[in-house]
Amino acid sequence: MRWFRGFAAALTIAAVFTVGQGYTNAAFASDMTTVEDRGTGWMVRVRGIGILPDADADVSVNGVATPLNNLDIDDTVVPELDITYFLTRNIALELVLAVSKHDVDGAGALAGTPVGDFYIIPPHLMLQYHFEMGNGFKPYVGVGVNYNIILSEGNAAGFNGLDIDNGWGFSLQAGIDVALRDNWYFNLDVKKTWMNVDATTNLGANTIAADIDVDPWIVGVGVGYRF
Repeated sequence: MRWFRGFAAALTIAAVFTVGQGYTNAAFASDMTTVEDRGTGWMVRVRGIGILPDADADVSVNGVATPLNNLDIDDTVVPELDITYFLTRNIALELVLAVSKHDVDGAGALAGTPVGDFYIIPPHLMLQYHFEMGNGFKPYVGVGVNYNIILSEGNAAGFNGLDIDNGWGFSLQAGIDVALRDNWYFNLDVKKTWMNVDATTNLGANTIAADIDVDPWIVGVGVGYRF
């Protein structure tokens, strides 16, 4: 549901800027090695992420636009690995890796019609700025690109030949790392990605084409290790 996707993203953004403000246990912080202390170096994180597409599509049948038809792509939750390298104390590059499966369903006049499914690898490369806030609290913002690699497509009953093109996307990011102990960190992260893909499928003798804005929110929580 779209209201849930927006609510989840807004909730995560709020958490990003409130968790650190409540992190004031100085006695616990005194035995930590923080990101601020380490300067350059590597961080590896493992997150659970919710991928929440906000899909909208221009659909045509046999080359004729059908404005009443639309497509929807379902939400999913998957594990994610990201590798970050700090170029300086504040500037970092992050590579985000995950694999997810999504169902494609009809919307608008096609509501209730399963169309097919697909697997996707959407690696993100983000350029980040990490703020110095103290007390083991380091929020960050990022901007970057992703390339969407479609691994395989499956067809729902009645459809055949589903084909979805690979494509580029653009992302914005906000997150926070909160130091725990022994170089471990708690992480919250949210991204908004704008991505467009072209898809075709066949229903009987009809060829259906769609120009799909997928535009997912990607909301994650996990842990990281700095070395």
